[in-house]
Amino acid sequence: MAKYGSWAELERGVPVAYREAATPEAFRRGMEVIAPPGSRPRETRVNAYGRGVEGKSDLMIERFRRAMFE
Repeated sequence: MAKYGSWAELERGVPVAYREAATPEAFRRGMEVIAPPGSRPRETRVNAYGRGVEGKSDLMIERFRRAMFE
């Protein structure tokens, strides 16, 4: 079953979910899972990820709309 029943629900829900889930800490945890033994993610990469996703939730849904629909 789909998570969103309409475009309006998707438009409201995705930016909030993205904002809550796309955090530097989530990135760090994910990288730690796949890191070679004895290694850890570089803080510069974690910080760059945080700067890269900041404020992008509304832009993401706008680009999805443009890419998927006429």
